[in-house]
Amino acid sequence: MKRIICLLCCGLLLTGCGNPNTQKIDELISAQEQSSVSSPEVPKLTAAVPDAASGEYDVDLTTLESNMVYAQVYDMVFGETDYNGKLVRAKGQFSYYQDPATKQDYFAVLISDATACCAQGIEFVLAGEHTYPDDYPEIGDEIIIHGTFNTYEDETGAYVQLKDAVME
Repeated sequence: MKRIICLLCCGLLLTGCGNPNTQKIDELISAQEQSSVSSPEVPKLTAAVPDAASGEYDVDLTTLESNMVYAQVYDMVFGETDYNGKLVRAKGQFSYYQDPATKQDYFAVLISDATACCAQGIEFVLAGEHTYPDDYPEIGDEIIIHGTFNTYEDETGAYVQLKDAVME
């Protein structure tokens, strides 16, 4: 008897949530399809060289919400998408590191997620001649920078950078 009651309850639970009237769902889907047809197309990445002075960037990280920008940067650093040669604009904290063995200076913009528990850095190399610390902000200052995305390798691994970068 207990098995029959259990089976009936399970059957009731499986059928009780269904709604044979799908007209409302069909109307919502139709409305969504119509609005997406009439909305303007999202611009695609182009092979043309964008003009930073006019605000044309292949990837503008400054316009994304904090979780999305972190995800985008993670994809740029570790993903399979090729961003080489793309003009990228980013906002984050200025960071500096000097390799003790080579005395090579490295500069980066650190981009955090919404909770600031995770951060990903993108190295940058400013266009022209610059001297640290005279021509750079204080460590931790917020900066906006744009440059051409580049990957390179050295004896320690593969890295990404924004070359010919400009701080705004």
